[in-house]
Amino acid sequence: MVAMAYQTAWPAAGLPFTVEDLDRLPDDGRRYELLDGVLIVSPRPTTVHQLAATLLTTHLVNACPGLLYVIAEPAVQLTDKTEFDPDIVVVRREDVGGAKFWTPPLLAVELRSPSTAIVMILLVSPGAKVTSPDAAM
Repeated sequence: MVAMAYQTAWPAAGLPFTVEDLDRLPDDGRRYELLDGVLIVSPRPTTVHQLAATLLTTHLVNACPGLLYVIAEPAVQLTDKTEFDPDIVVVRREDVGGAKFWTPPLLAVELRSPSTAIVMILLVSPGAKVTSPDAAM
């Protein structure tokens, strides 16, 4: 691990963050994500959040056909100014292999919890059916 000052990782004043800037931030236990050049910082999830993600991942693994994989907390980079780490994704086998995913996953899951409820990001592949969890209420 390389120690780096925040000033070294920060973009010049007035410029949006890029994935290159994001990759230079120190690994300090926080979750750093980018949405259109805006840095989003959140705390590590609680163990209750992680347990819920693990249980859901297990169900998804058991339900997915053989050509699809379920991955926990991957980096998903959509542009040079948008990268985030959903709790769970479902992807095609051919998309697995790099340090991060470069195309939208078939399914991206971000569990709601007090630490993550401020920002909800939904990735949808073209032609995918979208169902709101609030629709069942």
